[in-house]
Amino acid sequence: MNQKPIEDRFYNARNDPSLVVIEGFHPLKHAIRFGAELVEAVSPDLSELAVLLAEYAPDLGDDIIGQVSAVDDDVFERLGPVKPPTGVMAIARRPVVDIAGLLDDPAPAPVVLLENPRNLFNIGAAVRAAAAAGAAGLVNTGNLDPWKP
Repeated sequence: MNQKPIEDRFYNARNDPSLVVIEGFHPLKHAIRFGAELVEAVSPDLSELAVLLAEYAPDLGDDIIGQVSAVDDDVFERLGPVKPPTGVMAIARRPVVDIAGLLDDPAPAPVVLLENPRNLFNIGAAVRAAAAAGAAGLVNTGNLDPWKP
């Protein structure tokens, strides 16, 4: 594991365009299901994480729990502006997306366009709805970056 202090790694990841910080169990669950490449994942309570996995994502239990390291609660609280109530945070690599290839794909799956959305929660809801509908992707225009928490 990287020898830089964990707080530095999470802080630096927030400013690195090749990385994204995932805050909370449900975003992590969705990221894993969509093929996220985790760099690091931490939790102050692995047993509580195991309970969440058993209840909400039994299919991902081994994929997630094996990648999460335990950290002290006081360290966890310093990793982000708000401590996620579901007690897990991760750093993942942002995928490189070929937008032209996505739009040229002859497959019948739609591509969803969000034109200048004003609320990050709406982007998250649209991503989940697009995924549930089998969309090939979601393109976002405007100032809001769905990758930044």
